[in-house]
Amino acid sequence: MLFGRYDLFIPIFCSPEIFCYTVFMPAQRQFRFECPDGDIIYTVQTSLRAKHVRLRVSPREGLVVVVPQGFDRSQVAGIVAKRLSWIRKAFGKMPVVRSPEGLLPQTLSLRSIGEEWCVFFEVSRKPECCFVEKPGRILEIHSLPGGLNTQLDLLREWVKRKAVTELLKKLDEVSKQYGFLYDKGAVRCQKTRWGSCSTKRTISLNMKLLFLPPGLVEYIMLHELCHTVYMNHSQRFWALVEQKMPDYIVYDRAMREASRYIPQFLQW
Repeated sequence: MLFGRYDLFIPIFCSPEIFCYTVFMPAQRQFRFECPDGDIIYTVQTSLRAKHVRLRVSPREGLVVVVPQGFDRSQVAGIVAKRLSWIRKAFGKMPVVRSPEGLLPQTLSLRSIGEEWCVFFEVSRKPECCFVEKPGRILEIHSLPGGLNTQLDLLREWVKRKAVTELLKKLDEVSKQYGFLYDKGAVRCQKTRWGSCSTKRTISLNMKLLFLPPGLVEYIMLHELCHTVYMNHSQRFWALVEQKMPDYIVYDRAMREASRYIPQFLQW
């Protein structure tokens, strides 16, 4: 998990208007596929949950080939060769990665809840690093000089805490609206999934949903709630989704381009 590196996260003070928190901060092998129009660099990642080989492309990781446990890695180069056209298109659609300094946003558009936050990055002389919420939806990130990584980590942590509050509340509303029961909800920073549902009916939501339009968020939540009935993508599952949301296909297709709503610092 992205925030596993934190050892301690405590509030310094809390008032009706201002919230401030202090954070005390505590391999993969690359391969090259040679081709005339430019070599492809990729990494291979083994997943216990994967049943098939899948490819993903992101600004932060480049091309990653995810394989099931026990898969013969000598076959990966051949798979990359067969998917070369798709890989080129995926890299072409990928947003241009800016320098790390350019990752610091001035605003945060939380479309799912209709909030716009102004972000200010302040240099602190104290060893503690913190973020401060002020009236008017102003977020201040305080860190030591040159602490770019700390600033990004604090920003991600604020987003996660906000997502826990807002997304879990929305999940409860959606479950009641459509007549579903689930055991508990969780918020994570998943790389490839917008959400998931366990056999114990635990719904996990990606914190990045906070930046998506409300309709897409509701669809993802309904999708996972339907998994509390059918733990697969069978015809019966999709029939249930359509019964609850007749125009679900519109949102399902829109999710293919949903990454465009996600700010750069969450893709780095």
